[in-house]
Amino acid sequence: MRFINSLRNSGLAFIGQIVTIIMGFVLRWYFVHNLGQEYLGVNSVMESMLMLLSMTELGIGTSVAFALYKPIDEDDRPRIGSLMAFYRKVYHVIGILTAVVGPMLIPFMRFFAREATNVSHLNLIYILFLTNTVLSYFFAYKRTLLSAYQQNYINSVCEDSFAVVKYILQGVAIIVYKSYIGYLVVNIVCSIGTNIVISVICDRKYSFIKEYKKEKLLPEDKAGLKKSVVSLMYQKVCAKMVTGTDNLMISYAKLSLMGIYSNYSMVISIITRVVYNVLRSILGSIGNLVVQKDSRHKCEVYEEFTFASFSFHFFIAVGLSACLERFIVLWAGHDWLLSPMVTLLVVMNFFLHGMREPNVVVIEAAGLFNKLRMKAVGEVVVNLVVSFLFLIVFHMGIYGVLFGTTISMVSVCIWWEILAVHKYALNTSAKPFAVKYIGYHITAAIGCFSGYFVGRAIPCDGVLGLFLAGVCAAAIFGILLIGFYGRSRQFKALAGRFIRKDG
Repeated sequence: MRFINSLRNSGLAFIGQIVTIIMGFVLRWYFVHNLGQEYLGVNSVMESMLMLLSMTELGIGTSVAFALYKPIDEDDRPRIGSLMAFYRKVYHVIGILTAVVGPMLIPFMRFFAREATNVSHLNLIYILFLTNTVLSYFFAYKRTLLSAYQQNYINSVCEDSFAVVKYILQGVAIIVYKSYIGYLVVNIVCSIGTNIVISVICDRKYSFIKEYKKEKLLPEDKAGLKKSVVSLMYQKVCAKMVTGTDNLMISYAKLSLMGIYSNYSMVISIITRVVYNVLRSILGSIGNLVVQKDSRHKCEVYEEFTFASFSFHFFIAVGLSACLERFIVLWAGHDWLLSPMVTLLVVMNFFLHGMREPNVVVIEAAGLFNKLRMKAVGEVVVNLVVSFLFLIVFHMGIYGVLFGTTISMVSVCIWWEILAVHKYALNTSAKPFAVKYIGYHITAAIGCFSGYFVGRAIPCDGVLGLFLAGVCAAAIFGILLIGFYGRSRQFKALAGRFIRKDG
């Protein structure tokens, strides 16, 4: 029965996600056609600045979630209450701190949005973004409790339901009133509504939390939280700095360019989220990976997971190479299309980031964050230095920023993560795997370039052209995957998981 409920909950969450994705694309279409590139650029700048500001969370939520699993399994309510009381206090402090520090970033906002000559009330716009971020800290901590109790579908249903309402009201604000301020106010109101409903549900389901809200943390919980927070801090802060500063650098180069690029990044982020949900079905094999004594078995499971990640991301990357430009034109118009080099860099970074996921999963399962602190710092330093040089010194614009991200992943992240996984989790040499890993990237490069040029060669436009480009991309993917890897052990293992009903 639990399995049936899980399937039902997952199905509801997936349906809700598809609905909100479609509505999000429709709303973005009205946004770009009614408000224009400058407003979309300002929207992206605000999101990036608040992304940097939200670094104050420093992995506390993730740490508390892990700390809750054991007491929940043992039904240790006082301990659960103490953890949630601690979480609540910390998040309230973070909310107050964000409210105090947030206005200090207003001068920097002017710097990055200096071209927004047609956008009025910039300070008010920033304050509205800041308000939404601050208020979330006073409610969002209860989401973690639902997730720890494996009731995350409640979060999903509430978020998706309010998202539908939000998109409808934001559409009215944009189409009828042409009001970006109204668009933001709706976002705040719906965010508050979502958090209040989740909070009420959580209070009713787990009313005992209030009974133990004055419980103090156990010494072992304090020690565990301190260790996990410090370990995660480097990863979370550095990851947000890379993404946030990239967007701010692009907006510095040209604000309207950031607005155009945000359409590309929106497509990529949505696809990344969907692909991650698909790959989660394989994570069960990884959960026990690091506790296995058989090194050979650990390596086999790890390589199967890596090949699965490669297959999914390779398929999407070839499809994006062939279809992304056509989709942007069909969705937003020719004025929202960037050069082919941007498309290829976006696809390349998507694939490189996706290929890191198996290593990140093992690193999390094995608790190797302490081994990767300097990696996180090095990623930020290389990304900032290279992007700055390409942007300011060589005047490469958006290409320099995106290529800086590529270089930071290739020169720091990928090889460092692979070595850490093999040395500390798998206890084996990384050389044999590195050869296969390089082969995956060469295959992807061949497929993406082929998909791009074949897609451009299709003479018809519109929906038919997009469909034909997708068919060609799928054919290229199938030919290369089966041709290069059809006889490999990883391919047969992955195919077996889909064929077997118990897999």
